[in-house]
Amino acid sequence: MSRSAGLPGAYLQHLLELTRRFGVDDEDLLDPLGLDADDLEDHLGIKQLSALIDRARTLTGEPGLGVYLGLAMRASWHGYLGFAVLTARDIGDALRLGERFIATRTTALAFRLTVEGGVASFSVEERADFGAAREVVVLALLIGLSTIGHALSGQELEGRIEVALPRPPWLERFASVARLDRLSFDSPAHRLVFDAELLKTPFHLADATAQRLASEQCEKELASLGFSGRLSARVRELALKDGAVVDVDGVAKQLSMSARTLKRRLAAEGTSYSELLEAERKDRAEHLLAHTTLSVKEISAALGYADTAAFSHAFQRWTGKSPSERRQ
Repeated sequence: MSRSAGLPGAYLQHLLELTRRFGVDDEDLLDPLGLDADDLEDHLGIKQLSALIDRARTLTGEPGLGVYLGLAMRASWHGYLGFAVLTARDIGDALRLGERFIATRTTALAFRLTVEGGVASFSVEERADFGAAREVVVLALLIGLSTIGHALSGQELEGRIEVALPRPPWLERFASVARLDRLSFDSPAHRLVFDAELLKTPFHLADATAQRLASEQCEKELASLGFSGRLSARVRELALKDGAVVDVDGVAKQLSMSARTLKRRLAAEGTSYSELLEAERKDRAEHLLAHTTLSVKEISAALGYADTAAFSHAFQRWTGKSPSERRQ
């Protein structure tokens, strides 16, 4: 099954381990869905994933499975990407590895690290409809990223865990659990937000040689899956520089290819230059409005808009609110 079709079955092994703690037999969970243990050796489709998680919540009677999975998450769950993170130099290095190589695990999710005005944010973008599994997947991942950072650095990643979902009523039962007090809901995006200085926090198991070997394996996996080093992520980095938009020809030149080749390769990744530029502007706008004191006019200029009105119109289209309303 294609990597783009869902999530690695290995993750569902951890779901099975969790449901066993609630007294649920593997067969009771899997059989009605037409699945068995062998299916978890492959990637599971989004519909299968949604049905499995929905059944797990029903059988356990626990709606907060995502919290349990997030608190138990380890870097080793994530294949060669996990080994690269395990041996990363520091938090910033680990997050950049995640951003670059998440496609080796799934294309249903994407990561984005942004640093502006002394504040860092690590965003999780949904590129598939997880249906009934959405809350579990999002909470498990965001809480899990914080859990891994703490385990590898020995320090809590002080900051916020923002979730673009309504606050679930069952969360009150976890009020005494450390790390969950940093959760905030009804946010504009799924992301970790923290002081950029924390990116320099060293990891206990840093090993440059081991990380290089793991990263090389991740590069091979990307190539085998038809990705050329996450071209779309690189285009987003280059499309907006020093408050000016770099057009598609300028970006292509920096990547040593023709504009036609760039457009073709982006189309193969299911996107385009204009979509990536807009996504980059939106993410930066959200970040600057939430975490800096820059005026709307200054933010407009930083994002390469000719005037504030054009920026405000674009932001209204993205979010349904004006920049000033979002800041409030």
